[in-house]
Amino acid sequence: MTDPKRFVVLLTAAIIVSSGCSVTPKGPYPESSQDSAKLNEFNSKIALLAGQATGEGEYLIGEEDLLEVTLFDIQDKNGLPRIIQARVSTSGHVTLPYVGKIKALGATPHDFEEHLTSEFMRFIREPQITVFVREYRSYQISVVGYVENPGIYELKGRRTLLEGLAMAGGLNEDAGRKVRLTRQLESEVETILLDLERIAREGDLSLNLALLPGDVISVPQAGVFYVEGMVTKPGAYPLQQPTTVSQALATAGGMDFTLANVSGTVLLRKMDNGEREQIPVRYAAIKNGKAEDFMIEEDDVIVVPLSGTKFIFDRTIDLFRVNTAI
Repeated sequence: MTDPKRFVVLLTAAIIVSSGCSVTPKGPYPESSQDSAKLNEFNSKIALLAGQATGEGEYLIGEEDLLEVTLFDIQDKNGLPRIIQARVSTSGHVTLPYVGKIKALGATPHDFEEHLTSEFMRFIREPQITVFVREYRSYQISVVGYVENPGIYELKGRRTLLEGLAMAGGLNEDAGRKVRLTRQLESEVETILLDLERIAREGDLSLNLALLPGDVISVPQAGVFYVEGMVTKPGAYPLQQPTTVSQALATAGGMDFTLANVSGTVLLRKMDNGEREQIPVRYAAIKNGKAEDFMIEEDDVIVVPLSGTKFIFDRTIDLFRVNTAI
């Protein structure tokens, strides 16, 4: 038997939808966390990719790094190419024979090789030089937001975004799937938005950027969508991955077909002016492959209205059952 209070609420929602008015969802809505097994699987995938990936981009030489510079055109006393170890000073320089004090800070090892080659050309014809980072300095990054262990982490050497997330224990149950990487460049602050779902799904390791000193990895809370009306479990649900309208309805336990006005189902989407646009949900056509099962967006509200005819029929059956029992 339908709860009279629930009927009043649902009837009100049906009137709002049918009248074309815009609505803004108001709490409280029941919280819905992602499935623990799926979360563990996702974090395991991220950790596995972190172990496989080297990160896009090269390591940048920093203060206190110990560089090993090999000069193939200059021999040591044993007749072998001369190898010089030079530590980068706090001013960012190293001192080498012939060329003296050279700035290394902020260059990749490859770029520094080219710079040294250019400098040594004053003394050697077509010099052959290699640069290797023998010891990496320690540097800090921050991981904040919806991870298991947010905080400041001490790193050595080349580390990547996924390794930083793995060090922080992975995402927690409220985390979204898009993270922000913020870093201070010479003249500006750069913010990069990265899609973890794409990295995990496609294995696109070009998005797994190499971390720089002072980087901040921020994991925001997942956005939500709402399913209201004649569904099994109305409420708010986290939008943690690409989700279609039929998947959203399934997340809410599916429609209550005994009372739902299926053809009247609409999606309410917030527009720039704050009002909500009504988008018809052609559920039957979607299930038959005759209409697009379109993607939902953060803060969307799916409303499955009450069918007045079905409600009257349901109430009549209930009354008949009561009278029969008497």
